[in-house]
This record gives sequence, C-alpha cells and structure tokens, in this order.
Amino acid sequence: MRILTPSATRQLLAVIPPRSPFGARDHAVIRLFAQTGLRVGEMVGLNVGDVYREIPLDQVDLPAAICKGRHSRVIPLNPAARQAVQDLVDFLKMRGFQANPDSPLLQDRRHRRLPVREVQRLVQVHRQSAGLSVRATPHTFRHFFASQLASKVSLRIVQQLLGHRFLASTEVYLHNQPGQLAQAVATLPAF
Repeated sequence: MRILTPSATRQLLAVIPPRSPFGARDHAVIRLFAQTGLRVGEMVGLNVGDVYREIPLDQVDLPAAICKGRHSRVIPLNPAARQAVQDLVDFLKMRGFQANPDSPLLQDRRHRRLPVREVQRLVQVHRQSAGLSVRATPHTFRHFFASQLASKVSLRIVQQLLGHRFLASTEVYLHNQPGQLAQAVATLPAF
C-alpha cells in the first residue's frame, strides 16, 4: 500500500475550494484526520463538547461508545489539530448550525450527524480533484498519522494513540522507506 506523503496531503488540501458551501468544513476534516489518526466512525461520532469548550481542548477523550471495540482512549491535540477543531466550530457557527456541546461536530445540510459514507465520499471527491495517484480515504490518513509518528516515537506510543490492543495491529501501519533503513545502518559503530 502506498501511503500519503505530506506533499500529497498538501496537494489534496489545496484543491478544496474555500468558498464552496462546505469547503471550510472539508478542509478542517482532512486536517483533523491527518493530525489525530481518528477512525472515520470516531470522527463522525464526535460531538462539539468532546473537543471544544470555549476554546479547542488539548486532548480528546474519545467515548467508548464511538471507539472500535468499545475501548475509550485519549488523543492529545497538537496546535494544528486544535486549529482544525476551531475551524470546524467556526464553520458550524458561521453557517447557522448548532454548536452546543451535544451537537455533532460534523453535520450535513439538514443539521444531522454526517454519515460515515458522506465523509468517505468527500475525501474521494477531493482526491480526484487533486489528481492524486495514491488512494486517499479517511483510513489512509490514519496510515499517514501512524507512519509519521513511527519514525519519531516508540511503537508503543503509536499503538496507544491508535487504540490498538495488540502491537501486531500497529505494525501494519508501519512503512519503512529505503532511506530510513540506510540511515539506521549508518549509525552502527565501525570496527
């Protein structure tokens, strides 16, 4: 599986028309996927109060009800993720959608929770507009998130952030590049 690169992600974001009715929302959704590694079901299951109270929260306490396997977890939000949350809440307010704590973070035109299939469709539409050769789905952003982190932190940390019970589940998301392999070997002492 080819994974998204940071440049491909920027290319995808660049084609989203900011002035289209849902362009600001779509842009923020993709950024939030890339910064958190959330599953699509977790993303659509979020309520405003899960991620925002006057300002974006520093972390998301994912309720067990929306997590795979009903195992809740905590996901820290970096500044880019907090900005994506702020942009989503601003979008809701600007468009006249409900933005109270019990309201869905992602809403459709009828102010209902955005369905999983609609999120998958919006990513597909923007991927096609960007002309990306790599397949881009909400789940590929999870791969992007995991592979970016795996080169910087312990695999156990990635496992915890992704909400995997077994380390083997996390290893599926790892994609070593030839440059990484050469760099690892170059660090060995010479004899």
